[in-house]
Amino acid sequence: MSASVDKAPAGSRITVVGNVNLDVLMSGVADLPEPGTERIVPPIALRTGGSAANTAITLARLGRSTVLAGLLGDDDTAHLLRRQLDIPGLHTRLARMPGRHTGVTVAVESPGRDRAFLSSLGAMADLDADAVPEDVLPAAFVLLSGYFLLPGVQGAPARTLLDRARAAGARTALDTGWDPGGWPPETRADVLALLRHVDVFLPNDDEIRTLTGHSSAEAAAREVADTTGAVVVVKCGARGALLARPGQPVTAHAAVNVQVRDSTGAGDAFNAGLLHRLADGAEPEAAVEYASSVAATVISKPSHDRRFTPDEVLQGATAS
Repeated sequence: MSASVDKAPAGSRITVVGNVNLDVLMSGVADLPEPGTERIVPPIALRTGGSAANTAITLARLGRSTVLAGLLGDDDTAHLLRRQLDIPGLHTRLARMPGRHTGVTVAVESPGRDRAFLSSLGAMADLDADAVPEDVLPAAFVLLSGYFLLPGVQGAPARTLLDRARAAGARTALDTGWDPGGWPPETRADVLALLRHVDVFLPNDDEIRTLTGHSSAEAAAREVADTTGAVVVVKCGARGALLARPGQPVTAHAAVNVQVRDSTGAGDAFNAGLLHRLADGAEPEAAVEYASSVAATVISKPSHDRRFTPDEVLQGATAS
């Protein structure tokens, strides 16, 4: 794992800025046991998480030279994450904050129930735009991920960061994630203003419908693309994805059908596949199709070992 920017041409690498934390993954948990009681659950997995880290890991496994920028604490969890991030092609710029713990997210899922998350921000709360070095901004894309888990970046600092990236020659991408504050009007206005500094917006269907107030993800995507100028790619889980470009019809793209072993991080893997192909000059429609194959490949892997090769994704794309 390198602590410096790689030697690949700036125009070929992708920089991911955002949340890096430990994921504690629990499956088969539909509800909590009664106070004072205990329940046995399937194996609990511990692995590097956070949407920024998940996306960067997937990009590196796709063969993309990738830079991951964020903050860790000064605890033993930081050592564990650094070891897990020792992946060929992944170059980290992860500062350590004295006196802070590393962020942790507990993800709970069970059959017939969507995932739920409990997060402790730790050092992530201290990340600000000034902590992102200038030398990581020249890139094919700069993705800001986990926006709502980065209070020091929200608002004007995020707009400044994305403008710095554009000035360095990068296209910009944004994945906000879900707002734990419930999407009040001022937050929705902030995100819509931020999107004028974004080339590719990567929400899921719940997020974009809540952002706009539309009951239809298609109508929401069309409105956001037309009013902000961003390309909008909406992740709709098993229903696939929507692609909206300013002034053009919204197109729907089916998901790749696989046996799901762990759905956590599916959207992050999708983001990686999409930006990877867009960085190579693919048309957005082809990039969305490939992104679906990457996401399908990742969620078909067990929680404790999600490694894959680019050839596996290509086989999945052919099979679909």
